[in-house]
Amino acid sequence: MYILHNHHHHHHHCVNVVEFEQLLVGLVSSFRYEGDEINARLAQSEANILHETVKEKKGNYEEAIRILTTRSKTQLVATFNRYRDEHAISISKKLLDNQASDDFYKALHTAIRCINDHKKYYEKVLRNAIKKVGTDEDALSRVVVTRAEKDLRDIKELYYKRNSVHLEDAVAKETSGDYKKFLLTLLGKQD
Repeated sequence: MYILHNHHHHHHHCVNVVEFEQLLVGLVSSFRYEGDEINARLAQSEANILHETVKEKKGNYEEAIRILTTRSKTQLVATFNRYRDEHAISISKKLLDNQASDDFYKALHTAIRCINDHKKYYEKVLRNAIKKVGTDEDALSRVVVTRAEKDLRDIKELYYKRNSVHLEDAVAKETSGDYKKFLLTLLGKQD
């Protein structure tokens, strides 16, 4: 589960390591219902719970963790939309605004962005990996390898729309040797 991997290195002076780990473990191992039904009342009440969690800073971590790790993606998106309708700001923006220093909120923000639109999230990871001085090969490989059989084509399209350059070309420019061949093969680029 790549999304939260990066945050894990910075939590030495994090007060809520326990909650942080509960969130990580929950996101990785939860049995999530995959249906498309939406319970509007639930979306409403859980949007309120998330609002309280975010607002108070010391909020109810357990509830936030429970919601994010047990609800279907469809239900969560409904909850995030409800939040936005009620508070005129998306929950991910709200988390960015007022919790820059807190690892749990950073992880929460990342998890929510990924649930909300994971393709956009992966496009951003790729963009940052390639843009970085000295290319972040770990991040680059992880996204290409883990998404290859799933939605890499869509992520490549998003990348092109966002950067006006094809992902294959960016990767070709920033990598070399067998590593380059390996990535380009997974990206579906034939010589």
